[in-house]
Amino acid sequence: KLQGYSADPHLKPEEMQAIEAGVNYTHGGFSGSVTAWHHHGKNMIDWIMDTSKGDEAVWESVNHTTINSVGVELATALDFSQLLPAQRLLQSLNLSYSYIDQDKKQEANIVSQYALEYLRHKLVGNLRLQLMRQLDLGITARWQDRVGSYTDFEGNVQDYEPYFLTDARLTWRTDKWKLYVEANNLFDVTYHDYGLVEQPGRWLIAGIIFHL
Repeated sequence: KLQGYSADPHLKPEEMQAIEAGVNYTHGGFSGSVTAWHHHGKNMIDWIMDTSKGDEAVWESVNHTTINSVGVELATALDFSQLLPAQRLLQSLNLSYSYIDQDKKQEANIVSQYALEYLRHKLVGNLRLQLMRQLDLGITARWQDRVGSYTDFEGNVQDYEPYFLTDARLTWRTDKWKLYVEANNLFDVTYHDYGLVEQPGRWLIAGIIFHL
């Protein structure tokens, strides 16, 4: 037992009810899908504090939280080898977007350590280009917007800021080996994805793969 914390060894399993519906469409070099879902979770494990207890208040682990989640996901893929067969540069394009909204039952004088922190918006795109017969370039970009906040080292509460990241991978291919150079967070964006942990800046990877 840590000072200020009281853990319950008899917690019950969390329970979840879910319903999901979707539709897919594919024709030639185009495919798309739409999916919607609803989740109802109860007996969710949480750390809470009853502030009405004053100086006697501690963080307690309990089956406390009820969360309702509603989301939608959209995705599309374009295969340019079928859509534009006369050209060689454009190979494929994939786009996806997801939206989530959650609500959590609140009670007077109860503070939750697990406040709602989730990705409300996530947009991802991937483009593949064939620069030469054996050389291709893949570019992935994503935009994310997280709900919630974190406490910085000075004790200030900061809301999560949306951020945009770009990754790129250049690959030279032969029948027996593949050489690649990859850059993650290409534009060296400073961001917090979850909590106070600052995520890595730009970093490079190079490698070679042999087919035996």
